[in-house]
Formats: sequence, C-alpha cells, structure tokens
Amino acid sequence: MESLLFSPAGISCHSSTQTTRVILVRHARTTYNERGIYQGSSDKSVLTKQGHRDAYTTGLALQQYDFDAIYTSPLTRVRQTAKEIIAAAKTSDVPLYVEPKLTEVCMADWQGLSYGEVKEKYPQDYACWQNAPHLFTRDRLNYPVLELYQQANNFWQETLRKHRGETILIVAHGGTNRALISTAIALSPQYYQSLQQCNCGISCLEFSPNSELATLRYLNNTNHLGKTLPKLKAGKTGWRWLVMSDNYVHHELGNSYLDRVLHQNGINLILTDNNRKAQALVNRFQKSSSSALHISTEQRNFLNIWQQTIAVKQKVANSPATSGLFTGLIVVSEELKAQMLRQITNVEAAADSSNCLNVIHYPHAECRAILQGMIPLDSSQNFSIDVRDRAMRLAG
Repeated sequence: MESLLFSPAGISCHSSTQTTRVILVRHARTTYNERGIYQGSSDKSVLTKQGHRDAYTTGLALQQYDFDAIYTSPLTRVRQTAKEIIAAAKTSDVPLYVEPKLTEVCMADWQGLSYGEVKEKYPQDYACWQNAPHLFTRDRLNYPVLELYQQANNFWQETLRKHRGETILIVAHGGTNRALISTAIALSPQYYQSLQQCNCGISCLEFSPNSELATLRYLNNTNHLGKTLPKLKAGKTGWRWLVMSDNYVHHELGNSYLDRVLHQNGINLILTDNNRKAQALVNRFQKSSSSALHISTEQRNFLNIWQQTIAVKQKVANSPATSGLFTGLIVVSEELKAQMLRQITNVEAAADSSNCLNVIHYPHAECRAILQGMIPLDSSQNFSIDVRDRAMRLAG
C-alpha cells in the first residue's frame, strides 16, 4: 500500500537550471499548545501573545530570503502566523496562496482532548500512533498519516511545477510539515514520528534540477527565538545527542554557537572518533567543565560503540533514579556523521548535514530516534543575528 501511495515527490525541474528552494515554518504557539491539547485539523485554537511575538521574530529572521510565493494552511493559527511573518519580513507584495492541502492531519475524536487524556483512555491507539503511525486508525477505514502523506505528495505535484527555480515559503503545521519533508526525501510514513517540528521552527528543502528528490538542508531551527536547541517535545528523559563534524571545530561561527550550546546544556558524555581535530574541541570544552566523561574510539568501531551506549542507557532507564535526560556530544568525521544520520532517517543521501549540528533524541525507555534538528553553523543560514532583541525593541 505504501509503495503505491508514496513514491518520491516525483517532480524534477529539468526546464530550469536553478535549484528550487522551499522554506517551511510551523505555526507559532497557540492556546491549545499552552493547554497540552490535540489540535489536529480543528480550527478552535489561536495564537497566544507570545505566539504573535515569535511569529514576528521569525519574519525578521526570514528577511534574508527573496520569496517568490507564500503558501499557508487555511486554519486560523497558521494564517495568524503568516500575517506576522509577512509584516516583519516585508513581503506583502509576494503572492499569497491559502492552500487546503496544507491542513493539519485529522485526529478525529482526539481533537480537543489533552495528551494525558488520550494516553489514559486510548493506550493501545496511542502506542500505535507513537510507534507505528502508518498503521494508526480510529475507525479501521481512515488512516490519518497515510492520508496526510498523500495530501503532501499532491501538494508537491501541483506546486513545484509552478515554481521551478524559485524560492517559496510554506507556513503550516507540525504534522503537515513532517509529511511534506518526508515525501520530498522519500521517508516512509513509518518514520513520521522521527522528525520534529517546533513552533516557528524553520526548515529548508532544496530541489535540484537534476533530481526528483529534495535535499534537506536544515531542520527545525529555533535559534532566532533565542533557543540554541529545539524543545524536547518527547520529554526531558533518555539520551539527547549533539552531533557535529570535526570540520567545524576551528570554525569561528561554529565555535561561537557551540559555546552557547555547551554552556546552556549540561554535557554528560563526549564521544569522538580518535582524531586530533575532535580532541581539540574536547580540550577546549573540558577547561570549563571536567565532569563530562570522554570516550575516544577508532572510526571502524564508532557506530557500534554509539549504539551500545544507547542500548545500555535505555535498558537501565526504567529505574526512577536514571530516568532523567543525559546529553552527549559527538565529534566525528563528516563520513561517520552522515552514516549516523542515514541510520536514523533510513534514507540514503536525502539530507546534507555537513554544515549542521544534528540534534538526536532517544526518549526514555524507547529505542526509536527523533531527529530534533539540523542546526546550520554557517552565517548565511543559522539566523544568529539578534532578531529576538530587535523584535523586543520594536514591540516595546
């Protein structure tokens, strides 16, 4: 069934010599987000005051792009977000399209219920939703995630033909954006829960004129909101891995960003692949914190050591004393970093994280991985400018 429904996006830009760039943004924080309630395709939630501010800040961060078109979901929370972004990014003259195919996944009778209520009342369905979303159904007739993927695939088929070689902005929902990214890089609906989208998180896809698949350039970047790392949506438990290439150890901007990451997030363990460049970062970090355990291993054994570390931690994670969050920093060659990403996403060569810090979360007592973010380290895409301060000054 999946192979028939979900082929790659299937759109090549052979009539253009330019790359088609797509920027995706999830809507800002809403009243339902505040209350921990499933929103789905309902239209009852609206942006909070903080949501409006964050959406405007996101628009400031997106000023660097010259958009040729903007697409939004018809739901109120997304249209409110888009309005703030357009005002801040000064893109009022860019064509705006309200597209029903960007509506969020329909969660049927879960919509309006809290996360806790759903987990308590429907434990088996909830487990299916989390661990086998492609099989999730509430009535044995409709499969929301499969339908969402078909909806996303149809959107790509129609939209990319219109915008070959252009830059477009999509403002939509967490589930919709995950389906859009997944269908663009041929990630199966089985892995729907393996990508994260935070409120106002920014992601980027690029469609090459020589390929039918997109390349994921960065994912769920929230730097512009003053958050060095994406929010831990699955809870502050298990393993969170920060994975970077040793190519960026001496990169000035990369070091500046890493300084903030390392100081704001406690590092419990450092894994390196036994090379001098990686050791240089470890030495620098240990000057300010000597509590992190450092393990260095040969490249040929690294992936096995990493997986064994996860397995051991998850096995003992059932104890209340060990159910907190452990954060590990991994500094390896670009080749090993790419292999790790392929293991998580189960997709070959669909993401280019060479200039990114990858953030990977293994929640408590689970073996599934969530790619929380691919955060750019280069100045043209990391949104490191002080847009948050600018937004506060404008608001004040």
